[in-house]
Amino acid sequence: MGKMKANRKFVNGEEAVSAVIGVILMVAITVAIAATVYVYVSGMLPGPSSGNKSVGAILTSSSDSSHQATFKVTQTDAGIPWAEVTCKWAWQNGSGAQSYAYTATTNWDAPNTVTVAVGDYFKANFTRDGTWIIDLVYKDHIIWTSPAVTINAA
Repeated sequence: MGKMKANRKFVNGEEAVSAVIGVILMVAITVAIAATVYVYVSGMLPGPSSGNKSVGAILTSSSDSSHQATFKVTQTDAGIPWAEVTCKWAWQNGSGAQSYAYTATTNWDAPNTVTVAVGDYFKANFTRDGTWIIDLVYKDHIIWTSPAVTINAA
């Protein structure tokens, strides 16, 4: 058997790759790494805003006899005009099934404010006893959903 040197890595007079190929490979690897980092970082950054606004409000009082509940705005995005806010009402019967009604009236207790502001109050006038949920809608997007409000005048 012939003797082979295990640590012999290079043969004299032969090159593994040319200098041009080496440069092309280094540029290609650099571009691939840069693209990978870009994709990773761009996934961590927030995308463009969808323009959806939101409002926060809490129930401050409710009255069974008058079928009313009063809510106070606790946080809001800027620029939501009260005139463009509508209500979507959901009434739950005893079994929990919801039916939506768009005809119930709502009094906004902020007549001197043009836009929704923290500290504004609005009243919901319910049409019947039961458990109600209100969605405030602005530009076809729900900006707030109330907690369940139970009204029992009987």
